[in-house]
Amino acid sequence: MESGKLKIALVSQEYPPETARGGIGSQTYAKAKGLSARGHKVFVVSRSIDQHRHKTIDGEVSVTRIPGLENMLPLMTPVVEWLTHSMVVATELERLHEKESLDVVDFPEWGAEAYTYLLNRNEWTRVPTVIQLHGPLVMLAHTIGWPKVHSDFYRLGSEMEAECTRLADAVYSSSECSAQWVRKHYDQHRKNIPVIHLGVDTTLFAPQPVLKNNNPTIIFIGKVVANKGISELVAAAINLRADFPCLKVRIIGGGEEKFIQLLKSRAHDAGVNDLLDFAGYKQKEELPVELSKAHVFAMPSHYEGGPGFSYLEAMSCGVPVIACEGSGVEEIIISGKNGLLVPPKNVKALEDAIRTILKDETLLNNMSDEARKFALTHADSHKCLERLERFYLSVVQRDEKSFVEDIIELI
Repeated sequence: MESGKLKIALVSQEYPPETARGGIGSQTYAKAKGLSARGHKVFVVSRSIDQHRHKTIDGEVSVTRIPGLENMLPLMTPVVEWLTHSMVVATELERLHEKESLDVVDFPEWGAEAYTYLLNRNEWTRVPTVIQLHGPLVMLAHTIGWPKVHSDFYRLGSEMEAECTRLADAVYSSSECSAQWVRKHYDQHRKNIPVIHLGVDTTLFAPQPVLKNNNPTIIFIGKVVANKGISELVAAAINLRADFPCLKVRIIGGGEEKFIQLLKSRAHDAGVNDLLDFAGYKQKEELPVELSKAHVFAMPSHYEGGPGFSYLEAMSCGVPVIACEGSGVEEIIISGKNGLLVPPKNVKALEDAIRTILKDETLLNNMSDEARKFALTHADSHKCLERLERFYLSVVQRDEKSFVEDIIELI
Protein backbone atom coordinates (compact mmCIF):
# COMPACT_ATOMS: atom_id res chain seq x y z
CA MET A 1 0.00 0.00 0.00
CA GLU A 2 1.42 3.34 -1.06
CA SER A 3 0.27 6.67 0.43
CA GLY A 4 -3.14 5.35 1.41
CA LYS A 5 -3.96 3.95 -2.03
CA LEU A 6 -5.13 0.37 -1.99
CA LYS A 7 -5.23 -2.57 -4.35
CA ILE A 8 -8.76 -3.85 -3.87
CA ALA A 9 -10.41 -7.01 -5.19
CA LEU A 10 -14.21 -6.94 -5.30
CA VAL A 11 -15.93 -10.29 -5.72
CA SER A 12 -19.46 -10.42 -7.09
CA GLN A 13 -21.19 -12.98 -9.27
CA GLU A 14 -22.96 -10.13 -11.06
CA TYR A 15 -21.40 -7.05 -12.62
CA PRO A 16 -22.74 -4.79 -15.39
CA PRO A 17 -23.33 -4.71 -18.26
CA GLU A 18 -23.52 -8.45 -19.01
CA THR A 19 -25.14 -9.21 -15.68
CA ALA A 20 -26.37 -7.30 -12.63
CA ARG A 21 -29.99 -6.39 -12.40
CA GLY A 22 -29.86 -6.92 -8.63
CA GLY A 23 -28.54 -5.01 -5.65
CA ILE A 24 -25.21 -6.78 -5.16
CA GLY A 25 -24.11 -6.24 -8.76
CA SER A 26 -25.18 -2.60 -8.65
CA GLN A 27 -23.38 -2.03 -5.37
CA THR A 28 -20.22 -3.70 -6.68
CA TYR A 29 -20.31 -1.48 -9.75
CA ALA A 30 -20.73 1.62 -7.59
CA LYS A 31 -17.85 0.53 -5.35
CA ALA A 32 -15.57 -0.27 -8.27
CA LYS A 33 -16.20 3.00 -10.10
CA GLY A 34 -16.17 5.14 -6.97
CA LEU A 35 -13.02 3.66 -5.44
CA SER A 36 -11.08 3.75 -8.72
CA ALA A 37 -12.05 7.42 -9.12
CA ARG A 38 -10.50 8.03 -5.69
CA GLY A 39 -7.18 6.63 -6.88
CA HIS A 40 -7.38 3.04 -5.70
CA LYS A 41 -6.55 0.16 -8.03
CA VAL A 42 -9.68 -1.98 -8.31
CA PHE A 43 -10.08 -5.52 -9.61
CA VAL A 44 -13.48 -7.19 -10.01
CA VAL A 45 -13.86 -10.97 -10.03
CA SER A 46 -17.27 -11.83 -11.44
CA ARG A 47 -19.02 -14.76 -13.07
CA SER A 48 -18.90 -15.46 -16.77
CA ILE A 49 -22.10 -15.85 -18.76
CA ASP A 50 -20.52 -18.69 -20.73
CA GLN A 51 -17.83 -21.32 -20.17
CA HIS A 52 -14.95 -19.00 -20.98
CA ARG A 53 -12.76 -16.67 -18.96
CA HIS A 54 -13.03 -13.03 -20.02
CA LYS A 55 -10.83 -10.14 -18.98
CA THR A 56 -11.85 -6.56 -19.81
CA ILE A 57 -11.11 -3.03 -18.68
CA ASP A 58 -14.06 -0.93 -17.55
CA GLY A 59 -12.58 2.55 -17.36
CA GLU A 60 -9.91 2.16 -14.67
CA VAL A 61 -11.41 -1.08 -13.33
CA SER A 62 -10.02 -4.48 -14.30
CA VAL A 63 -12.85 -7.01 -14.66
CA THR A 64 -12.29 -10.77 -14.86
CA ARG A 65 -15.28 -13.00 -15.49
CA ILE A 66 -14.71 -16.63 -14.61
CA PRO A 67 -16.86 -19.66 -15.50
CA GLY A 68 -18.24 -22.06 -12.98
CA LEU A 69 -17.92 -25.83 -13.09
CA GLU A 70 -21.32 -26.56 -14.68
CA ASN A 71 -19.83 -28.44 -17.62
CA MET A 72 -17.64 -30.57 -15.37
CA LEU A 73 -20.33 -31.33 -12.81
CA PRO A 74 -23.82 -30.99 -14.33
CA LEU A 75 -27.09 -30.93 -12.41
CA MET A 76 -25.55 -29.25 -9.41
CA THR A 77 -27.66 -28.49 -6.34
CA PRO A 78 -27.54 -24.86 -5.16
CA VAL A 79 -25.18 -25.75 -2.31
CA VAL A 80 -22.77 -27.59 -4.61
CA GLU A 81 -22.91 -24.64 -7.00
CA TRP A 82 -22.00 -22.32 -4.13
CA LEU A 83 -19.18 -24.61 -3.02
CA THR A 84 -17.65 -25.19 -6.45
CA HIS A 85 -17.89 -21.54 -7.44
CA SER A 86 -16.15 -20.52 -4.21
CA MET A 87 -13.28 -22.82 -5.24
CA VAL A 88 -13.02 -21.17 -8.65
CA VAL A 89 -13.07 -17.74 -7.02
CA ALA A 90 -10.34 -18.74 -4.54
CA THR A 91 -8.14 -19.92 -7.40
CA GLU A 92 -8.62 -16.67 -9.31
CA LEU A 93 -7.86 -14.55 -6.24
CA GLU A 94 -4.64 -16.43 -5.53
CA ARG A 95 -3.57 -15.83 -9.12
CA LEU A 96 -4.46 -12.15 -8.85
CA HIS A 97 -2.70 -11.68 -5.52
CA GLU A 98 0.47 -13.32 -6.78
CA LYS A 99 0.57 -10.80 -9.61
CA GLU A 100 -0.71 -7.65 -7.88
CA SER A 101 -0.11 -8.06 -4.10
CA LEU A 102 -3.65 -7.20 -3.05
CA ASP A 103 -4.29 -5.09 0.04
CA VAL A 104 -7.91 -6.09 0.69
CA VAL A 105 -10.58 -8.43 -0.69
CA ASP A 106 -14.29 -7.63 -0.40
CA PHE A 107 -16.98 -10.34 -0.71
CA PRO A 108 -20.78 -10.31 -0.38
CA GLU A 109 -22.21 -12.82 2.08
CA TRP A 110 -24.64 -14.06 -0.59
CA GLY A 111 -23.52 -17.25 -2.31
CA ALA A 112 -20.75 -17.79 0.26
CA GLU A 113 -18.23 -16.91 -2.45
CA ALA A 114 -15.59 -16.37 0.25
CA TYR A 115 -15.98 -19.89 1.68
CA THR A 116 -13.01 -21.72 0.11
CA TYR A 117 -10.81 -18.63 0.04
CA LEU A 118 -11.18 -17.98 3.77
CA LEU A 119 -10.76 -21.64 4.74
CA ASN A 120 -7.55 -21.76 2.71
CA ARG A 121 -5.84 -18.80 4.38
CA ASN A 122 -3.07 -18.98 6.96
CA GLU A 123 -1.11 -16.33 8.83
CA TRP A 124 1.53 -16.11 6.10
CA THR A 125 -0.70 -15.90 3.05
CA ARG A 126 -3.65 -13.94 4.37
CA VAL A 127 -4.93 -10.85 2.63
CA PRO A 128 -7.24 -8.72 4.80
CA THR A 129 -10.74 -9.85 3.84
CA VAL A 130 -14.10 -8.24 4.53
CA ILE A 131 -17.69 -9.35 4.02
CA GLN A 132 -20.53 -6.99 3.09
CA LEU A 133 -23.99 -8.06 4.21
CA HIS A 134 -26.78 -7.46 1.70
CA GLY A 135 -29.43 -9.83 3.04
CA PRO A 136 -28.34 -13.18 4.53
CA LEU A 137 -30.01 -16.45 3.65
CA VAL A 138 -31.32 -16.85 7.19
CA MET A 139 -33.18 -13.54 6.84
CA LEU A 140 -34.78 -14.51 3.54
CA ALA A 141 -35.90 -17.88 4.86
CA HIS A 142 -37.58 -16.44 7.94
CA THR A 143 -39.20 -13.43 6.26
CA ILE A 144 -40.23 -14.28 2.71
CA GLY A 145 -40.23 -18.07 3.12
CA TRP A 146 -37.40 -18.83 0.71
CA PRO A 147 -35.60 -21.14 0.98
CA LYS A 148 -37.61 -23.45 3.19
CA VAL A 149 -36.06 -23.61 6.66
CA HIS A 150 -36.10 -27.42 6.63
CA SER A 151 -34.34 -27.70 3.27
CA ASP A 152 -30.75 -28.83 2.76
CA PHE A 153 -30.12 -25.60 0.89
CA TYR A 154 -31.08 -23.52 3.92
CA ARG A 155 -29.19 -25.67 6.42
CA LEU A 156 -25.96 -25.92 4.46
CA GLY A 157 -26.12 -22.53 2.76
CA SER A 158 -26.65 -20.66 6.02
CA GLU A 159 -23.80 -22.65 7.60
CA MET A 160 -21.51 -21.59 4.75
CA GLU A 161 -22.51 -17.95 5.09
CA ALA A 162 -22.01 -18.12 8.86
CA GLU A 163 -18.53 -19.58 8.43
CA CYS A 164 -17.62 -16.77 6.05
CA THR A 165 -18.71 -14.09 8.53
CA ARG A 166 -16.81 -15.85 11.32
CA LEU A 167 -13.55 -16.14 9.37
CA ALA A 168 -13.56 -12.68 7.78
CA ASP A 169 -11.29 -10.02 9.25
CA ALA A 170 -14.22 -7.60 9.36
CA VAL A 171 -17.89 -7.49 8.42
CA TYR A 172 -19.91 -4.47 7.38
CA SER A 173 -23.54 -4.24 6.40
CA SER A 174 -25.82 -2.34 4.07
CA SER A 175 -28.25 -2.02 6.98
CA GLU A 176 -28.54 -2.54 10.70
CA CYS A 177 -31.36 -4.96 9.93
CA SER A 178 -29.07 -7.42 8.13
CA ALA A 179 -26.42 -6.97 10.81
CA GLN A 180 -28.90 -8.00 13.52
CA TRP A 181 -29.79 -11.20 11.64
CA VAL A 182 -26.11 -12.12 11.43
CA ARG A 183 -25.45 -11.38 15.11
CA LYS A 184 -28.43 -13.48 16.13
CA HIS A 185 -28.00 -16.48 13.85
CA TYR A 186 -24.43 -16.55 12.50
CA ASP A 187 -21.90 -14.99 14.85
CA GLN A 188 -22.95 -13.71 18.27
CA HIS A 189 -19.40 -12.50 18.95
CA ARG A 190 -19.40 -10.25 15.89
CA LYS A 191 -20.53 -7.14 17.79
CA ASN A 192 -18.93 -4.45 15.63
CA ILE A 193 -20.69 -4.47 12.26
CA PRO A 194 -20.70 -0.93 10.91
CA VAL A 195 -23.49 0.11 8.56
CA ILE A 196 -21.86 1.22 5.31
CA HIS A 197 -23.55 1.21 1.93
CA LEU A 198 -22.83 3.06 -1.29
CA GLY A 199 -25.86 5.31 -1.20
CA VAL A 200 -26.93 6.93 -4.45
CA ASP A 201 -25.49 9.42 -6.88
CA THR A 202 -27.40 12.47 -5.70
CA THR A 203 -26.21 14.43 -8.73
CA LEU A 204 -27.72 11.92 -11.16
CA PHE A 205 -30.72 11.20 -8.95
CA ALA A 206 -32.00 14.71 -8.46
CA PRO A 207 -35.30 16.48 -9.18
CA GLN A 208 -35.43 17.02 -12.93
CA PRO A 209 -36.76 20.11 -14.75
CA VAL A 210 -39.82 18.26 -16.07
CA LEU A 211 -43.52 18.67 -15.41
CA LYS A 212 -45.36 16.15 -13.27
CA ASN A 213 -47.66 13.82 -15.21
CA ASN A 214 -51.12 15.26 -15.81
CA ASN A 215 -52.62 12.17 -14.21
CA PRO A 216 -51.76 11.38 -10.56
CA THR A 217 -49.04 8.76 -10.92
CA ILE A 218 -47.71 6.08 -8.60
CA ILE A 219 -44.35 4.72 -9.72
CA PHE A 220 -42.93 1.29 -8.86
CA ILE A 221 -39.33 0.42 -9.76
CA GLY A 222 -38.08 -3.08 -9.05
CA LYS A 223 -38.52 -6.73 -9.85
CA VAL A 224 -42.14 -7.49 -10.70
CA VAL A 225 -42.48 -10.35 -8.23
CA ALA A 226 -44.96 -11.09 -5.48
CA ASN A 227 -42.67 -10.41 -2.52
CA LYS A 228 -42.16 -6.82 -3.72
CA GLY A 229 -45.81 -6.17 -2.88
CA ILE A 230 -46.89 -5.43 -6.43
CA SER A 231 -50.12 -7.43 -6.08
CA GLU A 232 -51.15 -5.35 -3.06
CA LEU A 233 -50.21 -2.16 -4.92
CA VAL A 234 -52.39 -3.08 -7.90
CA ALA A 235 -55.31 -3.95 -5.59
CA ALA A 236 -54.96 -0.64 -3.74
CA ALA A 237 -54.75 1.32 -7.00
CA ILE A 238 -57.92 -0.35 -8.34
CA ASN A 239 -59.76 0.79 -5.21
CA LEU A 240 -58.30 4.32 -5.49
CA ARG A 241 -59.75 4.82 -8.96
CA ALA A 242 -63.00 5.88 -7.23
CA ASP A 243 -61.19 8.90 -5.75
CA PHE A 244 -58.75 9.48 -8.61
CA PRO A 245 -60.43 8.52 -11.92
CA CYS A 246 -57.26 9.25 -13.93
CA LEU A 247 -54.84 7.45 -11.58
CA LYS A 248 -51.93 5.62 -13.22
CA VAL A 249 -49.45 3.06 -11.90
CA ARG A 250 -46.20 3.09 -13.86
CA ILE A 251 -44.27 -0.14 -13.32
CA ILE A 252 -40.59 -0.19 -14.27
CA GLY A 253 -38.81 -3.53 -14.09
CA GLY A 254 -39.02 -7.06 -15.39
CA GLY A 255 -40.78 -10.16 -14.21
CA GLU A 256 -42.30 -13.40 -15.37
CA GLU A 257 -44.80 -12.78 -18.16
CA LYS A 258 -47.35 -15.09 -16.53
CA PHE A 259 -47.34 -12.99 -13.36
CA ILE A 260 -47.52 -9.72 -15.31
CA GLN A 261 -50.50 -11.03 -17.27
CA LEU A 262 -52.19 -11.95 -13.98
CA LEU A 263 -51.84 -8.35 -12.78
CA LYS A 264 -53.22 -7.02 -16.07
CA SER A 265 -56.16 -9.42 -15.81
CA ARG A 266 -57.02 -8.07 -12.36
CA ALA A 267 -57.13 -4.53 -13.72
CA HIS A 268 -59.20 -5.70 -16.70
CA ASP A 269 -61.68 -7.54 -14.49
CA ALA A 270 -62.08 -4.37 -12.40
CA GLY A 271 -62.86 -2.36 -15.52
CA VAL A 272 -59.70 -0.23 -15.38
CA ASN A 273 -57.69 -1.41 -18.37
CA ASP A 274 -55.73 1.86 -18.51
CA LEU A 275 -54.61 1.77 -14.85
CA LEU A 276 -51.34 -0.13 -15.27
CA ASP A 277 -48.45 1.01 -17.44
CA PHE A 278 -45.78 -1.67 -17.69
CA ALA A 279 -42.65 0.08 -18.99
CA GLY A 280 -40.19 -2.81 -18.69
CA TYR A 281 -36.55 -2.38 -17.76
CA LYS A 282 -35.02 1.10 -17.95
CA GLN A 283 -31.39 2.17 -17.82
CA LYS A 284 -30.35 3.89 -14.59
CA GLU A 285 -29.78 7.15 -16.45
CA GLU A 286 -33.45 7.18 -17.49
CA LEU A 287 -34.83 6.79 -13.98
CA PRO A 288 -34.46 10.36 -12.63
CA VAL A 289 -36.84 11.72 -15.28
CA GLU A 290 -39.26 8.84 -14.71
CA LEU A 291 -39.24 9.53 -10.98
CA SER A 292 -39.53 13.29 -11.32
CA LYS A 293 -42.69 12.94 -13.41
CA ALA A 294 -44.38 10.77 -10.76
CA HIS A 295 -46.18 11.92 -7.62
CA VAL A 296 -45.53 8.97 -5.27
CA PHE A 297 -43.08 6.06 -5.23
CA ALA A 298 -44.60 2.88 -3.79
CA MET A 299 -42.93 -0.49 -3.39
CA PRO A 300 -44.66 -2.27 -0.50
CA SER A 301 -42.20 -5.14 -0.27
CA HIS A 302 -43.14 -7.76 2.28
CA TYR A 303 -39.61 -7.50 3.71
CA GLU A 304 -36.49 -5.51 2.80
CA GLY A 305 -33.10 -6.15 4.30
CA GLY A 306 -32.42 -2.49 3.69
CA PRO A 307 -31.74 0.19 3.05
CA GLY A 308 -33.46 -0.32 -0.33
CA PHE A 309 -31.72 1.63 -3.05
CA SER A 310 -34.83 2.10 -5.17
CA TYR A 311 -36.36 4.00 -2.26
CA LEU A 312 -33.21 6.12 -1.86
CA GLU A 313 -33.14 6.91 -5.58
CA ALA A 314 -36.76 8.06 -5.42
CA MET A 315 -36.10 10.12 -2.30
CA SER A 316 -33.05 11.71 -3.91
CA CYS A 317 -35.33 12.82 -6.77
CA GLY A 318 -37.67 14.41 -4.26
CA VAL A 319 -40.44 11.82 -4.47
CA PRO A 320 -42.31 10.72 -1.31
CA VAL A 321 -42.01 6.98 -0.72
CA ILE A 322 -44.39 4.39 0.65
CA ALA A 323 -42.99 1.13 2.01
CA CYS A 324 -43.73 -1.52 4.60
CA GLU A 325 -42.77 -1.34 8.23
CA GLY A 326 -40.95 -4.04 10.15
CA SER A 327 -37.76 -4.35 8.08
CA GLY A 328 -34.60 -2.55 7.02
CA VAL A 329 -36.40 0.12 5.04
CA GLU A 330 -37.45 1.67 8.36
CA GLU A 331 -33.85 2.90 8.63
CA ILE A 332 -34.41 5.44 5.85
CA ILE A 333 -38.13 6.29 5.93
CA ILE A 334 -39.35 8.56 8.70
CA SER A 335 -43.06 7.91 8.44
CA GLY A 336 -45.03 11.11 8.11
CA LYS A 337 -41.95 13.14 7.22
CA ASN A 338 -40.28 11.83 4.03
CA GLY A 339 -42.81 9.10 3.30
CA LEU A 340 -45.21 6.67 4.90
CA LEU A 341 -44.83 3.17 6.33
CA VAL A 342 -47.68 0.66 6.27
CA PRO A 343 -48.07 -2.91 7.54
CA PRO A 344 -46.96 -5.51 4.98
CA LYS A 345 -49.63 -7.24 2.86
CA ASN A 346 -52.25 -4.74 4.03
CA VAL A 347 -54.11 -3.40 0.98
CA LYS A 348 -56.37 -1.05 2.99
CA ALA A 349 -53.45 0.59 4.80
CA LEU A 350 -51.57 0.97 1.53
CA GLU A 351 -54.63 2.47 -0.14
CA ASP A 352 -55.06 4.96 2.73
CA ALA A 353 -51.39 5.98 2.61
CA ILE A 354 -51.48 6.71 -1.12
CA ARG A 355 -54.74 8.63 -0.74
CA THR A 356 -53.29 10.69 2.12
CA ILE A 357 -50.38 11.91 0.01
CA LEU A 358 -52.24 12.44 -3.26
CA LYS A 359 -55.06 14.42 -1.62
CA ASP A 360 -52.82 16.82 0.29
CA GLU A 361 -50.57 18.85 -2.01
CA THR A 362 -48.89 20.63 0.91
CA LEU A 363 -48.02 17.31 2.55
CA LEU A 364 -46.76 15.95 -0.78
CA ASN A 365 -44.49 18.95 -1.31
CA ASN A 366 -43.17 18.86 2.27
CA MET A 367 -42.42 15.15 2.00
CA SER A 368 -40.68 15.75 -1.32
CA ASP A 369 -38.37 18.33 0.28
CA GLU A 370 -37.64 16.10 3.28
CA ALA A 371 -36.95 13.08 1.07
CA ARG A 372 -34.35 15.01 -0.92
CA LYS A 373 -32.75 16.39 2.27
CA PHE A 374 -32.47 12.90 3.75
CA ALA A 375 -30.74 11.54 0.65
CA LEU A 376 -28.26 14.42 0.56
CA THR A 377 -27.44 14.10 4.26
CA HIS A 378 -27.42 10.34 4.77
CA ALA A 379 -27.07 8.62 1.40
CA ASP A 380 -24.87 10.72 -0.86
CA SER A 381 -22.53 8.28 -2.64
CA HIS A 382 -19.43 10.46 -2.18
CA LYS A 383 -19.88 10.56 1.60
CA CYS A 384 -20.62 6.84 1.66
CA LEU A 385 -17.47 6.06 -0.34
CA GLU A 386 -15.40 8.02 2.15
CA ARG A 387 -16.79 5.88 4.97
CA LEU A 388 -16.01 2.69 3.04
CA GLU A 389 -12.50 3.89 2.27
CA ARG A 390 -11.82 4.61 5.95
CA PHE A 391 -13.21 1.18 6.85
CA TYR A 392 -10.89 -0.60 4.40
CA LEU A 393 -7.87 1.35 5.64
CA SER A 394 -8.67 0.51 9.26
CA VAL A 395 -8.87 -3.21 8.43
CA VAL A 396 -5.61 -3.17 6.44
CA GLN A 397 -3.72 -1.17 9.07
CA ARG A 398 -5.02 -3.41 11.86
CA ASP A 399 -3.87 -6.48 9.93
CA GLU A 400 -0.42 -4.96 9.28
CA LYS A 401 -0.05 -4.15 12.98
CA SER A 402 -1.06 -7.69 13.94
CA PHE A 403 1.43 -9.15 11.44
CA VAL A 404 4.30 -7.07 12.85
CA GLU A 405 3.38 -8.08 16.39
CA ASP A 406 3.40 -11.76 15.36
CA ILE A 407 6.87 -11.38 13.84
CA ILE A 408 8.22 -9.67 16.96
CA GLU A 409 6.78 -12.46 19.11
CA LEU A 410 8.48 -15.09 16.95
CA ILE A 411 11.82 -13.28 17.19
